[in-house]
Amino acid sequence: MKSNVVTAKYAKALFDVTYANGKSGEVATQLLELAKAFNNTSTVTFFDNPFNAHADKLAVLNNTLENKAYPEVINFMMLLVDKNRMGLIAEMAKEYSTLVQSAAGITKGKIFSATLLNEAFVSQVEATVSKTLNRKIELAFEKDETLIAEYKVQVGGWTLDDSVKTHLKTLKEELMKRGL
Repeated sequence: MKSNVVTAKYAKALFDVTYANGKSGEVATQLLELAKAFNNTSTVTFFDNPFNAHADKLAVLNNTLENKAYPEVINFMMLLVDKNRMGLIAEMAKEYSTLVQSAAGITKGKIFSATLLNEAFVSQVEATVSKTLNRKIELAFEKDETLIAEYKVQVGGWTLDDSVKTHLKTLKEELMKRGL
């Protein structure tokens, strides 16, 4: 099974449990923090090492998370140890967060520009795109120096491209059609 299918199934199962209990937002925060911890090479090495006893891995996990994480998170992490899936925690945390945001009616997107955009402008674009798509949109900035000026927005499969690069390309195509 591909890792993205596996991560989606695990994230969905955890989401189903935590959403019913009203804990999904807090659990998302805890999972993202745990994913950061698993960026640490020594942590990954410990859990991936087949010479470390399974019981030791569970004990370390339990001692580390006890009284610091929801029981659902602890059980989820122990399941990942049982199934040798700890290496996928970052992907699962991201997928889980996407499910939480989707349930809250929030869709993530990106706004690209050659230069840094101010918050007021990004908020205005978010409002316009939210109205157009009939859902709450949150845009993350990403620099793309190939755009020359203006901006491009991508939300899922939907794209708004108001960049000079695209305008020049369109103008060029129009001139080529006319034989100029």
